[in-house]
Amino acid sequence: MDKKERIKILSRWDNKEVLVSGKYTSIKDCLEKNSDADLGGAYLRGADLSGAYLRGAYLGDAYLGDAYLGGADLRGADLGGADLRGAYLGGADLGDADLGGADLRGAEHYYGSHDFAIEIIRRQKVKIFIQKEWAVIGQIVIHRFCWDTILKKYKKEGISIAKKLAKAGFDEYLKRIKEREG
Repeated sequence: MDKKERIKILSRWDNKEVLVSGKYTSIKDCLEKNSDADLGGAYLRGADLSGAYLRGAYLGDAYLGDAYLGGADLRGADLGGADLRGAYLGGADLGDADLGGADLRGAEHYYGSHDFAIEIIRRQKVKIFIQKEWAVIGQIVIHRFCWDTILKKYKKEGISIAKKLAKAGFDEYLKRIKEREG
């Protein structure tokens, strides 16, 4: 059994405000056991939350910059206004998570997340995409088609969407397309 240690989750706004405190084996253990607590504004920079079960957790305005969220279950979590700059998201399940207002710049390995794609597309001006691209985006949103399927069925529009997202600062989709075609 892992040794427990005193862990405090502090507010990113006031490092004297303790949001959660107790003896846990890790920050991940602490958050999982307190996922029903108000963790809004939590300072979690660089935290290893790989595989964490945080379904439905309230992490609005949390600072998760450079956090490792690989394989984390964040379905239905409130990440509104959270800072996810540089966070690793490979395999994280963001299904129905609220990413509204979250800072997603520099996030890594988001390629497989429909919800991440939907959020960054939602943030673009409507006129950025042409009607055919909106039809493909609808396939992503409604049918949750993966990029491989999109490219098989709608290659031209899929590449165009990926280029526009790259221009907005989210180039993983375009890089993966180029790797596959390479």
